[in-house]
Amino acid sequence: MERKEIVERAITFNSPPRIPMKFDVVGVNDCYDVWTDDPTGWSWSAEDATRDEWGCLWARTEVSNTGQVVEHPLKDWSQLRDYRWPDPDDPVRYRGFAEQLDGAEDRFCMFCFGQGIWERLHMLRGMENALLDFYVEPEATGELIERVLEHHLRVFDNCLSIAGDRIHAAAMADDWGSQDQAFVSPDTFAQFFKPAYRKWFEKIKAAGCHTWMHSCGRINDILEDLIDAGLEVINNQQPNTVGIDEFGSRYRGRVCFEAIVDTQNTLPRGTYGEIQAEAHHLLESYGTEAGGFIASDYNDAEAIGVTFDRRLVMFEAFARKGGYPDYESILKKAKSPQSGHSWGRQTGKANSGS
Repeated sequence: MERKEIVERAITFNSPPRIPMKFDVVGVNDCYDVWTDDPTGWSWSAEDATRDEWGCLWARTEVSNTGQVVEHPLKDWSQLRDYRWPDPDDPVRYRGFAEQLDGAEDRFCMFCFGQGIWERLHMLRGMENALLDFYVEPEATGELIERVLEHHLRVFDNCLSIAGDRIHAAAMADDWGSQDQAFVSPDTFAQFFKPAYRKWFEKIKAAGCHTWMHSCGRINDILEDLIDAGLEVINNQQPNTVGIDEFGSRYRGRVCFEAIVDTQNTLPRGTYGEIQAEAHHLLESYGTEAGGFIASDYNDAEAIGVTFDRRLVMFEAFARKGGYPDYESILKKAKSPQSGHSWGRQTGKANSGS
């Protein structure tokens, strides 16, 4: 069975023969991510303060894989008058996109939008302004959300014109939660964002693709509306924040989980036994006999203090319980010097056990 069919069956609860896995660190990945470039040349790896195509000024933080927007181009609504919107049709954006697709082989291919609606909104306005806007500038906020969404939809159309049926899912990143609650109330979310996500998800599904979202923090109450709007796969990397049993009891069998051992606590600081136990707990609480579970790694693990050996412990725990064939020989090979991988691509960077 091709890898893309295994992922497809997990998403649709159609009894995959094993759990799908995303563990480039050991050369195992049933998925393959593709994306477009920022036409300005901005990227996550920029060392100096740099503006992206939306005019947001990014600076580095103390965490090696994280940038922070330090200047918001629409901090004052008066700036909207002269604001230059990014061009979704800029051909520079799509350079090399077809070549990316050529590397998918039999894997499940996912287009990644990057920042979604909420993240782009507060990057443009600033977090404090964005939270106040729902009450003091609701009409302008709704229009801004719609404009951001229109950009994403146009980019997706252009990617489909290049890819045809070679894209199987589309994913966006919107971190919706703090440690103890969502950033907005369920009512505010339903009023301002649910219709936009529904429109986005319907567009993706109309193209024959599945909907996928990354969202960290305590998103327990937000996820209900996301599923109702059409979300099929949720990637939350902080299962202890949402509560594994609570999250599972509410949403198991209703959405497919892309799951990882908690990246804030268990994975970087737990014992090997605690990592194994949490991986098994996730499989039991999130997965069903018919599917609904995809196991994943955190590729830039060094940035969050996760060592190579811990990633191998997590892989083994998921693989053993999830029925991944020949995982023992994969582990043996991984412990010898290997080339690294990143999101389905060879990078040539050696893995480190330190």
